Amino acid sequence: MRPMLIAAFCLLPVMAVAENPMCAPTGEIVALAVEARKSGEEGPAAITAITAEMTGDVALYAPAVQPLVDWVYSLDEAQLAEDVAGSYVTQCEAQ
Repeated sequence: MRPMLIAAFCLLPVMAVAENPMCAPTGEIVALAVEARKSGEEGPAAITAITAEMTGDVALYAPAVQPLVDWVYSLDEAQLAEDVAGSYVTQCEAQ
């Protein structure tokens, strides 16, 4: 039992570093951009709408809206059928 506790405590810092706190909020931006694009909204309008809805701590990520929306709008239409936001968060957390 004791070796398991020691191993668990040794892994705590590694697990804490594994989660990047910016991945979830920026992943939400990606999800909103995908939905805007699927609904036919133009990129600049999506940037404005997404930025306008950002309040509180999430507002810190407002500078990321424009490049993330631009990226989503650069994807092939077929890619929008996939979990773009989920893939983005997975890749972000792997960094």
